[in-house]
Parts: sequence; C-alpha cells; structure tokens
Amino acid sequence: MRVLTVIITFNDAAVIGQALEGLRRQTRPSDAIVIVDNASTDGTLDQNFSDTVIIFRNSKNLGPSGAVRVGFAFAFENGFDWTWVLDADSVPEPEALEKLLAFFTHLTTPHQENLCFLASWPANETGGVKQQPMGLENAELKVLPLASVRNSTRCDCMLWSGSLFRMTAVARIGPPPADYVADMGEIEYGYRARQLGFTSYVVHNSVVIHDVGRGPGVGSRLYRFGPFKLPLVETSPWRSYYAIRNMIYFWLYQCKPRRPKPIVRVILIVFLFASSFVLRPLSHRPQLIACIRAIRDGLTGNMAARY
Repeated sequence: MRVLTVIITFNDAAVIGQALEGLRRQTRPSDAIVIVDNASTDGTLDQNFSDTVIIFRNSKNLGPSGAVRVGFAFAFENGFDWTWVLDADSVPEPEALEKLLAFFTHLTTPHQENLCFLASWPANETGGVKQQPMGLENAELKVLPLASVRNSTRCDCMLWSGSLFRMTAVARIGPPPADYVADMGEIEYGYRARQLGFTSYVVHNSVVIHDVGRGPGVGSRLYRFGPFKLPLVETSPWRSYYAIRNMIYFWLYQCKPRRPKPIVRVILIVFLFASSFVLRPLSHRPQLIACIRAIRDGLTGNMAARY
C-alpha cells in the first residue's frame, strides 16, 4: 500500500520543521511527502527541505479544502493508495501511520471496501482532545464522544489533519469542492461520503498532536464588564467569513432533506458569532464586516465569492 503524506501550510515557517520531523520518525514511513503551500508570505518555503519533499506553491490561499484537493490530484496522478493529511502544526506520534494501516488490515473485507478515511486520535499539547468526531444522520450533525475504553470510534466527519484517506473511496466521492476554501469542508466531504454508503473511524491508539507551537485558528478571549465575565470569539476576518458563509450554505442548500432543527441551530450560532464582534465594533470592525458579507453570500448561495 503506497501512502502519500500531504502537509498543508500557510505562514508556517516557525512550525513546519516539527511536522517533517514527526514524519521522519514514523515506524512506517510515507512513500512520498508533498507540501501544499497556500501562498505563504513568511518564508515558509525558504528552507532546506529534503530532495524527496515535493512542493506545490499556490498563487493564492486556497484554504485547507483547496490544498487537500491539490494533494488528492497528485495522489491520483501518481498511483497512491492512501493520502495522509497533516497541518504544519500537527505532529504525529512515531507509530501513528503504522497503527492506522494496521487497523485497516484487521477490518473485514466489506468494511474495508466501505471505508472512506481513518483518523488519528486528535490530541492537543495539554493532553485534551482538539475536536470530537461527528456523525450525520437524518440530515443532522451529532457530536460523537471519544470513549477511550474502545479502540475506535465510528464517524462520518473529522478534521482533515490526521486523517488517512483511501483513494479508491475518494475516486467515487470526488475531491473537496474548491469553493468551501476553509470551514465546513470536512463536514461537506463526510456528508457526500455518507450519501454513498461510506463510513470512517477514529483509531484511538494512533495519535496526532495538533496546534503544536501556536494556538488554534478560532479561540476566545475573556472580557470583563464590571462584575460580569464574557468570553468572546477571537479569529481573523478571513476565517470569520468562511465559517459563517459555508455553514449557512451547507445547511440551506446542500444537506437534504432540509430540516428545521439544524437551520435554527445555524441561525443561533451565526447570531452569537457575529454578536461577539458587534460588542467590539471598533477593534473588530473587519471581522464584523466579514460576517455581514458572509451572511449575505450564504443566504444567496454565492459560493464563488472569495474574501
């Protein structure tokens, strides 16, 4: 089984070395490594990489989904069986890839043929879980708890980073849509996989540590208003735009059948997200403007728009 590892980068000069070192330490090495750089401006690629590392320099930021799309295309063109996706700030433990492949070999043949991806346990530097896996059933998204007493958790959606995709399944599902760019890309892909009868797993003894050397792209900051404490969202205008627009579009136009409960939930999430910037209209004016544009483009289905 030939495995391609795709590292997604954007202004990752300070952290990309640790991801490559994590790959170098794998007990089952990748057969090839590709770096897909989303138009970094900090010198991410101005380093001495091994001659075996293949580099794609995008002329603009295509986001994680766009970078995965580039990686999948390379895997198809060069006959790889699997594609392992990693962010530049994700560090796999030495046996991470070996344990993912071992899990696959122990599945029954029908389960192997119905597999979309295998994801590593999504740890963070403090020992917590970066994100829970999710399931899609009856047009609703459900968080699936990771129970350490089991050796795996069946799911439909998980982070791009740390997930090993079976290219036979990708050939049927198709690539991630370029228009999603960032947020909701994994959910959109998991939704299409589910529609075709594929399933996926988080493999608990395979571990990838996320956000190593930097904070997550979306966080919160605690503000004090007299005796009151209020956590407010902290993220970039770019991320604000795609988080809201893609969420609205997916639940209004793509996920079928359309159900009231998810739509009401989206309205509430968008309101709370945007309100975080309304409360800080001067310091977070770009984020507020991005949210307004995102709501407009999401409601009108304008997925061709870019921030």
